[in-house]
Parts: sequence; structure tokens; C-alpha cells
Amino acid sequence: MQSQIETLSPVLVSVTVEVPWKKVEEDLEAAYRTMQRKARVRGFRPGKAPRDVIKNMMGKSIRSEVAAELVRQGLGHAVEEHKIDPVAYAEELTAPAINEGEALKFTAKIEVRPKIDKVDTDGILAERTVLKVDDAAVQAEIERMREQTAEMVAPEPARPAKAGDTLTVDLEVHIDGEPKPEMGGQDRRIELGNGRLLPDLEAGLTGVELGAHKDITLTFPADYGYEALRGKSATFHVTVKSLQEKVLPAIDDELAKDLGFDSLDAMRKSIRERLETTAKERGDSLVREQLVERLIDKNPVPVPPSMIDQETRASLEQYLRIQYMLGQQVPFTEEMHKEFRERAERKVRAGLLFGAIAKAENISVSDADFDAKLKELAERSGKHVAKVRAEHQGEQKRTLELQILEKKLLEYLASRATITDVAQSAAKAPEEAKK
Repeated sequence: MQSQIETLSPVLVSVTVEVPWKKVEEDLEAAYRTMQRKARVRGFRPGKAPRDVIKNMMGKSIRSEVAAELVRQGLGHAVEEHKIDPVAYAEELTAPAINEGEALKFTAKIEVRPKIDKVDTDGILAERTVLKVDDAAVQAEIERMREQTAEMVAPEPARPAKAGDTLTVDLEVHIDGEPKPEMGGQDRRIELGNGRLLPDLEAGLTGVELGAHKDITLTFPADYGYEALRGKSATFHVTVKSLQEKVLPAIDDELAKDLGFDSLDAMRKSIRERLETTAKERGDSLVREQLVERLIDKNPVPVPPSMIDQETRASLEQYLRIQYMLGQQVPFTEEMHKEFRERAERKVRAGLLFGAIAKAENISVSDADFDAKLKELAERSGKHVAKVRAEHQGEQKRTLELQILEKKLLEYLASRATITDVAQSAAKAPEEAKK
């Protein structure tokens, strides 16, 4: 077989292959003989039908199968001969027809991984936010935990509803005068003051009393999240069946013991340590993200379109699966698809650059690396290391090896980068500290 290659772009080549007639003829003859042995033709004993009969009955399909196999072999030969790193066919490839006495010739366009001779890792800058966990941050976390242990009780004496109360109501909803049973229901729990209600509905429920019947009329905003309700007039028929207020426990040793600590001091110490660990992990994670983004910006290597398509589809499927699990339906727009594709391109480019760094710097995953990771997982899960090893075979093993390799590559990038620590009080960013 003879083959030629033409580079059309850093990620696209054109491969021309010519299979000599002698090879085509030999493969055709072999295919005919195989079919003769297997074919059952009326009027002939099994395997005894003449070649001409087989050719007349099945010649077209045999020639198509032989041509397809020769194309497969020819492309494999060309890939090996020219050391191509193929990704996908750039267009659908149809096997040419076999003509008597003629060589089989075909051309295919193949997407290839770009050749990355050198990855520039010099001069990468990153900032690590170092959160200082002060007393205010610890107190904020205690308040959050205190909220979770709060009791809901009927206020004594009875009073009108206010922010912080939880109402249990029977609810009927009419939209533009038409009943919408799916929007109403019995024994619906509504918390006031958490910012989740429409302002007009919140105002209408504030001040109601136990046993009250009230109609609240409002108009949905023009930018409301659910398009079908935008600008619609609605009437909420509300019957208040229960009114409860939140009673917070005192911050003392008893609260600490209820939450599993020996004392209030022990709880404060544990919370501080947890917030410090979480803050450090968050800071390190943000540094890793910066390192990858800076690496991509410094090395604008081309990316095969099919790899971007594949990553975009995978990301979209994951996104839609999560939306389904959450019971949400977010309209998918062209702008969202564009955003997903841009992210996918950067993710694929990062993978290509990491692969080039791993090859250039001889960074790999050793048996010792893998065993150490298994031991870490075993200690974290409380399982025996042999069980963890049994759980990480085949594809699971490959996934874990990729995670180990990625960590080693990020450590290499960090060793080459200039990372500046920026101090910040956790009290100013309590949500970040808890992430």
C-alpha cells in the first residue's frame, strides 16, 4: 500500500491511500472462497456452489465488504507510516467501488491532535487568598448551626405573622381568572422573611392571624423566572392553618452537647479548625484554577473541533441531568450553548497542554503513587485497602490514575509559578469560608 499525507491545518490532514490491484484481487479471491464454504445455495450441496454462482448472487456485497476492509487497513497503514495521532474523521468516509484491474484509491480528511513542541510555563502569576478565621467567622458559623437546631412553636400569646415565622396554609391560585390547582395545595409551609416569596405575596401574608382567610392579588414581574407567568395577574386564596415562630436555643454548653461536642469551648475550637481547613482547601482550589487559566492563555494551541463537540455534549448532558434531578427546567438558549462550547474548548486545550507537559517532563503515575492514593481512600472511608483496590479496577482505575496525574501536573505548574498570598478576614467572606 502507498500513502501520502497533506497537512491542511495543525489539526487536520488529508490522507491519500492507494491499494494495488494485486492486493485487491487477493482479498477478493479470499472473500469468495470464504463465502463458497459458508453459502447455502438452492440446487447445490452446502459449500459446493461454483464461484461464478456466488459471484452473481453475492458479488456486489462481497466487493463492498472487501473495499471497506481495505479502506480500514489502508488508513491504519497510513496512520502508522506517517505517525499520525488521529482524533476523528473530519467528514464521512465512503469506501470507493472496486473496478476490475484497477488499484483502489481513496482520500480521507482526518482530525489529528496538534503537535505541541514546547509548553510555555514561565512567568505564570497567581494569587492565593488566605482567609483569616477570626472570632466573628466562628460566631457566624455557630449562629448558622443554632438556626438548624431551632424549635418551631406557636407564639404565646397569639399574634399576627411577622418575618421569621412559618405559616402552614391551604392555598388556591387563579391566574388571569383561571384556577391553577398545580400551583396551590393543602398544608403548604411558607417561611416569611427569607426572600423567596414575591414581594407582594410576602406583604400580603405579613400580619395575618391564625385561622384567617385572605385573598392576595398581584401581578407577576415582566422578568419572572417562569416565562409563562410573566406579566400575568394572580389571586392567591389563603387559609392560615398554623402560625409558628422560631425559638433559638441559648449558646451554651448544652447547645454544644446537643451538637455532639463536650463543651462550648470545644465546639468553638472544632469550628475554627474546620473553617481554617475549608478556607485553605478553597484557596488552594482557586490557585489551581488560576494556574490552568494562565497556562491556557499563554499557550493558544489549536483544538480539533470534534474534541470540542464531544466535551460540549458531555457538559450539556451533565447540566441537563442535574437540572432534571433538581426538578428544574431552564430554557436552553443559543447564548448558553456558546458559553458551554467556550468552556469545553478551554477544557480540551488544558488537557492537550497537560499531556504535552507530562511527556516533556516525564511526569507519570507510578505503582507507588497509585498504592498511596488507595491507602488514602481507605483511611478516609474506613474500608480495608484491599476492598478499595478491588473497587478500582478497569475504568475506575484509569479514572483514579488520571486524577493522580492531574494533581502531579498541577504541583509542577505551582512549582514554576509565582504565587502571592493575599490575606482576607473570613468574617468578610463567611460564605466563601464555608464552601
